[in-house]
Amino acid sequence: MKPTKLKKGDTVGIICPAFSISTHSPRIPVLEDYLHSLGLAVRYGESFGASYGYLAGADELRARDFEGMFSDDGIAGIICMLGGYGATRIIDRIDYRLIAAHPKLFVGFSDITALLNAIYSKAGVPTVHGALGVYLGNPDFDEVSRRDFETLLFTGQKGRVLKNPNDDAETITGGAARGILVGGNLSLVAALEGTPYAVDFTDKVVFLEDVDEKPYRIDRFLSTLRLSGKLDKARAFVFGTFSNCDDAASAWQCRDVIAQYMEDCAKPAIYNFSSGHSFPFINLPIGLEIEFDANAKTLTLLEDLYR
Repeated sequence: MKPTKLKKGDTVGIICPAFSISTHSPRIPVLEDYLHSLGLAVRYGESFGASYGYLAGADELRARDFEGMFSDDGIAGIICMLGGYGATRIIDRIDYRLIAAHPKLFVGFSDITALLNAIYSKAGVPTVHGALGVYLGNPDFDEVSRRDFETLLFTGQKGRVLKNPNDDAETITGGAARGILVGGNLSLVAALEGTPYAVDFTDKVVFLEDVDEKPYRIDRFLSTLRLSGKLDKARAFVFGTFSNCDDAASAWQCRDVIAQYMEDCAKPAIYNFSSGHSFPFINLPIGLEIEFDANAKTLTLLEDLYR
């Protein structure tokens, strides 16, 4: 099952499956203006503006809102407003048969990692590790990120070659691999270990990124994945941006830690691919087959995201 490509005149649903956001946020009118400029209408979900502690409403509300956007035939695609925390509290409340019956473009990242991979694994629908609403509404949303997002929404994806615009990714281990792309935020992927929603690395190309995690914490997450046997099962690794993760007081920085684990598992790998908590932002399809070249530092999409 695959979603339908968006077109001008379609309506995009905006939901908050995790943290709440104030309806007075200055990012909101910027987001609306941007989507309207693309010819898209905007409809906010029940979770938008809701509050339950630090969450965008109670778990039942957020799960109901999530399912409602998929079942509503008037909604062509869904963009998560922000991440934070909370998606793991609802992934076991979702009816994935409903998602499979109403496949739609679903975009988000960070804490939304849990939902991106669950939708792919449980419903068989590919998703997008892509710009959140607060990124689309960020004044720093740059031209490269803008072009990539618009290409994602309105064009076929098969054959696209994804690469850092400044060619500043680093090869850690050379080589090439073909496989389904999975993953997202490293801390979320590690947190899902031991649950029915753990990300399956078997014969996959695995993408990982993070933010505000010091090198020893990155080490801890990767150690969890090594001890679970996951690192050996993957075909290759694409490490995205690790924003604000290096620490001047640390003997090792993030790249050093990652290189150690990659040396042990000897899989093709690159570091600093432009997807994560920074700009420019390249949107990545979760659940599609890709060809990964660690020497050229490219990801080539071998199938389309859309029907």
